[in-house]
Amino acid sequence: MKLCFRSRFRFRSRFRLFQQGIYKHTHPVKSYYRIALDITSPSIIPHECSFQINQAYKTQMVTLNMASNTRERFIKLVLKGCCHIASVMFYGNSKNADWIYEKMNRPVTYVHEALNVIYFAARKPKVHRIISLIVEPVFGCNLQCSYCWHSINHYFEHKSKRPRFMPLDLFKKIVDQAPASVESIAFALIGEPLLHPHIHTMITYARSKGIRTVLYTNGTLLTAQVMQNIAQSNPDVLVVSVEPDEANALKHRGVSLDVLKARIRAFKVIKPPGMEIKLSVVVHQDNMTEIKNIHKTWEGLVSHIKLSPMIRYNGTRAMGDCIEPWRGSLSILTNGDVSPCCVSAGYRSIIVGNLKDDTLDRIIHGPGLRGLLNDFIHKKRPEVCVRCRSFQGKHIPLRVPAITKNRSGNS
Repeated sequence: MKLCFRSRFRFRSRFRLFQQGIYKHTHPVKSYYRIALDITSPSIIPHECSFQINQAYKTQMVTLNMASNTRERFIKLVLKGCCHIASVMFYGNSKNADWIYEKMNRPVTYVHEALNVIYFAARKPKVHRIISLIVEPVFGCNLQCSYCWHSINHYFEHKSKRPRFMPLDLFKKIVDQAPASVESIAFALIGEPLLHPHIHTMITYARSKGIRTVLYTNGTLLTAQVMQNIAQSNPDVLVVSVEPDEANALKHRGVSLDVLKARIRAFKVIKPPGMEIKLSVVVHQDNMTEIKNIHKTWEGLVSHIKLSPMIRYNGTRAMGDCIEPWRGSLSILTNGDVSPCCVSAGYRSIIVGNLKDDTLDRIIHGPGLRGLLNDFIHKKRPEVCVRCRSFQGKHIPLRVPAITKNRSGNS
């Protein structure tokens, strides 16, 4: 079939511009794809010409993908550099940089967090944006670690009123009401998340809304079936809490470190390619000398090891200006209580609202959080914050980010 004059003119003009790389006035991928559809029909142009256009299209796609990958790698490098700077500034050590990056992958999230820090420095009783949520799916654990808050009853108020499991409907309400600025949800706090019967549904639901998910576990429940379920729900990060050596694992947790290591090794075989496996180690007096060997022990099995100093409430005066309430993170307990602090979330004095009675947006902008921030500004900290102390040691990062002249000691 012969082409009319107008069709031949349109084809030649577009093909010439296509060869010169000029005909890409809007979105490069869509423009080239549209050209390929418009002018490669067998009824319009010869087969050999169609082949040349398709080859040029494929070459351009490869070039665009390479440029995109290079740009993404550069952005990640810059963001991780920002994490190192922030870690040194607020934790006194660069070792928490990966933990910060775990929750923040989007450049806009870093902008929100920078403004949160500016609000803190300016003593403004407001958080610019909430960037992460920590959800407590389970209040309770299958272990009774000697240093864990759950095993020390006097650390918690109104313990009997706290339900064991967070209802699935409440969790979906949290995800549905999460601000667009929220990038990640961590399943953690005071309990073992894998005890929840719907934990994998929770992870899947959060991911379906475009939210990064971080699952914490003590690793003892990683049976073959549970591993398969985790692989299917596909959290972005799996964090396993361990002791650095076998002796402390048996003494403080009653579990074998070798057994945990074998389970993590087995899970690594079946995990999705993009999922990271990390460790979290509670640093205390007994295991401090073993910390230096932990990276060698777990080499090749995990991508990062986070050191988390043990918390105790035995101080007598405030240690400095804590930035935690301004950090843009909210902890939500099984009963719907909301707190801006993950360390002291079990205390009523820093609860700023409840999701059973209110919406997340109203809690974020409500009088509870604003009043707590005002108290911090005017040095009227809750008693639990005055007494809060984290274990200190050489090369051990701070547990609670603070701007303070005195970073050590249990005064």
